[in-house]
Amino acid sequence: MPRGERPLDDGDTPLLRFAADLRTLRDRAGGRTYRQLGTRAHYSATTLSDAAGGRKLPSLAVTLAYVQACDGDPDVWEDRWREVAAEVAPSEARPSDEGTPPYAGLAAFQPEDAPWFFGRERMLDDLLARMSDRRLVGVFGASGAGKSSLLRAGLVPRIAEGALDGGSCRTTIVVTPSELDLSAEVLDRVVGAGVDELVLVVDQFEEVFTLCPDLAARTAFVEALLTASRTRCRVVIGIRADFYGHCALHPGLVEALSDAQLLLGPLTAEELRQVIMRPAAKAGCTVETALVTRLVADATGQAGVLPLVSHALLETWRRRRGTALTLDGYEAAGGIQHALTRTAERTYTALETDQRAVARQIFLRLTALGDGTEDTKRRLTRGELDTRDVDTQVVLDRLAHARLLTLDQDAVEIAHEVLIRSWPRLRGWLHENREGLRTARQLTEAAATWDLLSREPDALYRGTRLDTAAEWAAGDGARLSTREQEFLDAGLAERNREHALALRRTRRLRQLVALLLVLLLLAGGAIVQTIRAQNAADEQRNIVVAQQIAGMAVRMRETNRPLAQQLSVAAYRLESTREVVDGLLTTSTASWNQHLIRRVTPPTEIPMGPDGSTVRGKGQVPQQDTSGDLGSVQSLGFTPAGRVLATTPDELWDLTDAEKPVFLHRFPTRMAATALSADGAWLATLNADDTSTIRLWKLDRPEAPTWSSTVPHNGIRGRELRFDQSGQVLVTIDDDSTTTLWRLDKPDGPHEFGRLASIPHISTMALSQDRRLMATGGADGAVRLWDMTDPWHPAELAELGAQADQVRALAFSRDGKHLASAAGDQTVRMWDVADPRQPGEPATITGLTTSVHTAVFEPGDSGDDLVVMTSSGDGSSRRWDFDVERAVSRICASSPALTREDWQRFFPGLRFTPPCG
Repeated sequence: MPRGERPLDDGDTPLLRFAADLRTLRDRAGGRTYRQLGTRAHYSATTLSDAAGGRKLPSLAVTLAYVQACDGDPDVWEDRWREVAAEVAPSEARPSDEGTPPYAGLAAFQPEDAPWFFGRERMLDDLLARMSDRRLVGVFGASGAGKSSLLRAGLVPRIAEGALDGGSCRTTIVVTPSELDLSAEVLDRVVGAGVDELVLVVDQFEEVFTLCPDLAARTAFVEALLTASRTRCRVVIGIRADFYGHCALHPGLVEALSDAQLLLGPLTAEELRQVIMRPAAKAGCTVETALVTRLVADATGQAGVLPLVSHALLETWRRRRGTALTLDGYEAAGGIQHALTRTAERTYTALETDQRAVARQIFLRLTALGDGTEDTKRRLTRGELDTRDVDTQVVLDRLAHARLLTLDQDAVEIAHEVLIRSWPRLRGWLHENREGLRTARQLTEAAATWDLLSREPDALYRGTRLDTAAEWAAGDGARLSTREQEFLDAGLAERNREHALALRRTRRLRQLVALLLVLLLLAGGAIVQTIRAQNAADEQRNIVVAQQIAGMAVRMRETNRPLAQQLSVAAYRLESTREVVDGLLTTSTASWNQHLIRRVTPPTEIPMGPDGSTVRGKGQVPQQDTSGDLGSVQSLGFTPAGRVLATTPDELWDLTDAEKPVFLHRFPTRMAATALSADGAWLATLNADDTSTIRLWKLDRPEAPTWSSTVPHNGIRGRELRFDQSGQVLVTIDDDSTTTLWRLDKPDGPHEFGRLASIPHISTMALSQDRRLMATGGADGAVRLWDMTDPWHPAELAELGAQADQVRALAFSRDGKHLASAAGDQTVRMWDVADPRQPGEPATITGLTTSVHTAVFEPGDSGDDLVVMTSSGDGSSRRWDFDVERAVSRICASSPALTREDWQRFFPGLRFTPPCG
């Protein structure tokens, strides 16, 4: 820090506020650059930037020029300047001859600082003893252990005084690998200057590994150094301890360093006292005993703490009371832990907003990212930092003034690596995007190589590397040097040029291809149209043939069932139109005779009970009777135990074994209508002689139904009964076509909870399991869907296509997505009602449906809601399977394969394709 200038610390609040207000004035003036302000104020941009920096109070003339350039009021600011000047004048009145600081701060001690270097005498003696026996010696230590100071301010002066080889060797050369450009040729020139006795000190030897990614170049440099140590000079290398393993990768270095290593550890308590007290005493200052005790307690035994101690002592010296360094001054500076952070943070925050971005980029460029090691500092040339920029010049000057950076004529570097570890803001920058920093570092090196090769186009980035660099450069916070920007722009321009050339070549090729395409299109257009017409004709032919064969198969299913089935599958393979699918389902169902259950009549000899009543025992198998009115199966139920229950107008039967029906119960009177719940737990009956009374029976024991309750039907004559899927709702249809919904799960008996009044021609109905959808069918063949969200005001959703005869039975699947309808036109249909407002086209099976009374979806293994069971007035029940793939599998498994001769007979001109092949 220049003598006479007071440091920027927490006590300068009036000065800092004054500087901050100047910067605010500049922002209000539109954020003019300092170059623009300099043109208006007739002062240099650096002078105006310093005025708003807050390090010292600018002169009144500079202040007023700054204010006028920002369109401020000079009178107001003159008064303000005088107030601040009065406040800060006493603290700035330091004698101009206060002398050189006795402490180096973050910077390493140099040879000229030898009078101030204390505390390492024992280590110096050890090093000189090792050098007398070995040609190459390595000094290892943690970052901040004082290696550079030991070599420069300790070893070099001692050698110059004749402490080595009896005084015959007094010449030393101190270099770093970056100064030698890691070049074996430069090293040879340095040590080949003709001096007989020479000691080469290579400080910061870790730069060999951090700055040279080329293994061959690194090996050549190390070999040249080893050769020089054996022939022309002694060599001492200073290297960070965490790079010890890197040295072990070079066999020659391992051999040379064997028994020639000095490990620099932390200072002892006594050595720390010498470091603290002796420089102060030499400068004519005293150190409070409390301060010495505190510093020794804070620093003893800690590796890498010397730069922090030196910096804290420097800041304490700046806050001394007269000639005394005090504990209060030490604490005001922040102590070992915070002095460096405060200095760095204070210097950074005093910069302008644009200058802070410049400072961030400078620190990032001056840091080499570690790969398995700590991050290290790196030395840069000024050209890489664009020092022609005014903001860059100002920032470098401020950071060097705060001893955070070290500047020389050609290069810039961080004063000490301890700054990288101790400043949280810098650590945060380094950790934000390490991959981005690596991209930036690679870009810097590539730009330097490109410039070195006279900007050869072949050295430019291409492909993925160019895309990655351009993406990084476009991101927030990226700041490129002039050379890097020119390198990136040249790469992008070269890519654009190559793309333009490729585009022109592609355009020419496209023109040629277009000419060929015109010719091909003219020639091929007719071919395409012919192929399309042929394909369309083939498709229409296949549809016609498939539909004809499907109809033929349906007609011959009674005369030649196996052939009819094979033909229906063949037609389905050819074209699966709706008519063809219906024919396949019909031929498949027609062969399902084993599921046909004949109605039975009582035995010819009926035993009589003691009171003369008819008795029929459980398990008696009645005789089959085909004469007269056989009655009808009015309802079906499937119990959880797997039993199939059926009712006729007179009796209750167990039809679990289709071949052996079992009589269970005879009703005391003939029933006009009966209904079984889907689970076979409930039975509803309507007497033929009293159609206004509906009774409910529990079927815990189907052989002996138990009366439960009576539905309060109010004297209206009923003619149709149905349960919903849950068995908790009963639906009735009266003679006046009124449909009524009854809740059966109330403790006090059935309750009416909905009504669909007087629909013309209604003959049957079904209710979905969630009770939100009802289907009704009538004598006109129409099936209607109703929204039952409000059971008292149902809303019609859709009317399905009318069948040719009266709809006799309806049933919803358990998931409510399908509706089955059976009509007197010998058809059973399956409707897709997943969207009840837009039902799908139905699948139709043609079969015997004469006097069908009821339809239910069959539970069990076929739980895909595609198998329907109907009961008919002839006393039979039949299954209808609407699963197309199951029908195909069943036919292919049971029917003989279609022969080639049959194929040629029914499909002449078509390639033989076995339908079940």
